[in-house]
Amino acid sequence: MKKIDQECTTQIDRFNFIFRAAELELSQVHHQKSPSPHQQFTALTPISLMDIFHNSLPRWQKQASQRNHTLVVDLPQKLPTVVSDPTLLDQVLTGVIENFTRSLPNGSHIQVGVSLAGHQLKLQLESQPGKQNPATTVIPPTPLKALGPWLVFQPETGMLSLNLDVTKNLFQALGGKLVVRQRPRQGEVMTIFLPLKNS
Repeated sequence: MKKIDQECTTQIDRFNFIFRAAELELSQVHHQKSPSPHQQFTALTPISLMDIFHNSLPRWQKQASQRNHTLVVDLPQKLPTVVSDPTLLDQVLTGVIENFTRSLPNGSHIQVGVSLAGHQLKLQLESQPGKQNPATTVIPPTPLKALGPWLVFQPETGMLSLNLDVTKNLFQALGGKLVVRQRPRQGEVMTIFLPLKNS
């Protein structure tokens, strides 16, 4: 029952996040048609990224372990304060990490690096293939299928998530940026930039 309750809570949180993202997308479309210099899509406040990692890292590692991945975060001793929407940032980071882990072959190792990059904080996600038994055939995940203008669908799990363009727009609404780079035969590298306080 506890596992079912946790899964239900996860699904509810995911759909609430999707609805919030849809509201932001519609707000941006309306803003493009009727621009207002004072319009702000979400309230940005100084937050401790260390608190987000402390609260969310166990959940992210659990997501990774469900696909037999390992996830390690390399945090500096001190993290500067960033400016963002704490609830939305946590949801977006969770979604990015969840999608990243589901895009990898089982048994991969995920490294999350955190460092300063000028007036921004940089979070970088990259993966390395895990050690496989030579007799084991690694089956890559089923490609995602587009479902409307905002969502993608993973057939093997039935999971809905936001597509890359919407995710990039969310980071932009948070004052940040998401960059995705493909490495030959090594998969994606996702780099997230977040604004520092007083930057």
